[in-house]
Amino acid sequence: MEKSLYSHFAGLLEYPREDMKIRVEESVKALSSHPEYPPEAVEELKKFQRDLVEMPLDDLQGVFSYTFELSSDFTLDMGYHLFEGFKRSNKLATIKSMFKESGFPSEQFGKGELPDHLPVLLHFMSFLQDEALKKDFRESFVILAMEKLVKNFEKNKKNIYSHLISAIYRVLDKDVKEAK
Repeated sequence: MEKSLYSHFAGLLEYPREDMKIRVEESVKALSSHPEYPPEAVEELKKFQRDLVEMPLDDLQGVFSYTFELSSDFTLDMGYHLFEGFKRSNKLATIKSMFKESGFPSEQFGKGELPDHLPVLLHFMSFLQDEALKKDFRESFVILAMEKLVKNFEKNKKNIYSHLISAIYRVLDKDVKEAK
């Protein structure tokens, strides 16, 4: 079975490992084979790939940790970008319920992360067979949080991950607009 674009993206947003450059290459090929997505999405992913060429893995791991784990503006916990306190807690519970009802093995993909962690959400949308639920979830939560995350990255264009986040956003945005 072909790996979905969402799964490819989820893999690129996990803590960088030795195979990062291979995963990016596979993701570029996968996205390039989908002409329905904006060419800018492929270009952004290729910029991420180019930036990776010269960056040692240790440096990339440092940038990843600094970007996504030490700065709330860039957190991959998407609910943070939309809700505070109790509202976020409720959203987390709702997402966890969706995982359970859909039979999604969140523990396998979550590895201790909260349910609103972007890589987990991307794996979930890749897994989800219910197109109506996927459409609603993308429109009512994921794309709205991604819009905030992209805006935060626009202030920090020098960060290597700004290109990856932009590519993912462009694909999601196209999927949302196409599903309307």
